Amino acid sequence: MTEYKDQGLKKAAKQSKTPQLPSNFTYRMMKRIGEEMYLREKRQEKRLFILMIITVMLMTGGCLGMIIWMYGKEISEGLHASVNNLPEPSSLLFYLPMLIALPLLRIFDRWLRRKFKHLL
Repeated sequence: MTEYKDQGLKKAAKQSKTPQLPSNFTYRMMKRIGEEMYLREKRQEKRLFILMIITVMLMTGGCLGMIIWMYGKEISEGLHASVNNLPEPSSLLFYLPMLIALPLLRIFDRWLRRKFKHLL
């Protein structure tokens, strides 16, 4: 009786089809792996960029703090002296048209460059 069971199992094993993978399985799997590696690299770059920004901000803050700590009194005296030596507001009216015209000219220049980009 066990002999019949063994033969039945062998026959069933031979008749069962082995699962076949699709023909483009390797291509799709390698594509997924490549995409995952790309995403992992992007996340790593983003982390490094944020770390770099934090480091630069801390270094800048430390430098400014050290400068203020060492030369704070001289800086405040210089600011008070420069505030006392400002020109009369009426003399600044001469420069007002220039201060208005320069940003307007810059905006006009950017607009012209965009409009005639294909000609350059």
